Amino acid sequence: MKTPFVKMNGSGNDFVIFDGRAGNGFSLVPQEIRAIASRDNEVTGGCDQVIVLENDDHADVFMRIYNADGGQVNACGNATRCVAGIMEFELQRLPVSIRTNAGLLHGVEKAYTEEGHEYILVNMGEAHFKAEQIPLAVSVAEAAEKIEALTGLKHPQFVSMGNPHVVFFLRFNPGDTTARDESPLFNLEFEKIGPLLEKNREIFPEGVNVSIALLRAASDGLGYIINARVWERGAGLTQACGTAACAMMAAAHERDSSITRAHIWFEPFGTVVTTQVEPNGHILLGGRIEEEFKGTVDV
Repeated sequence: MKTPFVKMNGSGNDFVIFDGRAGNGFSLVPQEIRAIASRDNEVTGGCDQVIVLENDDHADVFMRIYNADGGQVNACGNATRCVAGIMEFELQRLPVSIRTNAGLLHGVEKAYTEEGHEYILVNMGEAHFKAEQIPLAVSVAEAAEKIEALTGLKHPQFVSMGNPHVVFFLRFNPGDTTARDESPLFNLEFEKIGPLLEKNREIFPEGVNVSIALLRAASDGLGYIINARVWERGAGLTQACGTAACAMMAAAHERDSSITRAHIWFEPFGTVVTTQVEPNGHILLGGRIEEEFKGTVDV
């Protein structure tokens, strides 16, 4: 059956989005998801995640999220931003509410990139740091020991943004505006470390998103810059990951509570998202979104 979709991206993190709210029981099986997400798919061009919009009794929409490998996941920040844009256009109002398996999220207000591109700032809720909230299969201390033995990386910070993250700050210089050398991000065999940790069920029973990062103060005095590489669970090295950006913001704030705002640069792609911690601990996520094209696909 020919089914319409819209292809969108949030800061380069791209999605094929289906509207399943017509009540016809629209659903996808893993084989279909993998085919839709394949970069060899001549119709969709492939994607990082496949999104299905569904009706919800207590929110404006329910967002079901599938990774490119066919598995369903609970959270995706950049997809939430794209769906917030869809709902704001459809309903002609803000805020809009979006329910996911991780909970209720909100598109709260309009904002603009430096180039003048409009987007919706999304409230991604609070970060969580306890072992059972990530979840970890072992204690935080034991997980850190196992990770160091496997990868040589020290001082992991474990964060849940509705999905599991581990963050490594290779450099953390909140008082320095001049440290612009990104080479530490590329001195590691990240393409090996990422999947090694993602798939290690002895530490992460549900897998994990892996971020390596460098933090410095912004030269304009407005917050901080975090340069990062991210291995996204089920998708691999990513141009941008919204929940990873939030996890890095949360990890930085946990280390230094004065850090409440940061631009996250995803290397080597040069894509950027914005993050900030509100006084209530909620994390706001922003950045450019765009509709690439619409089409139909056989599913």
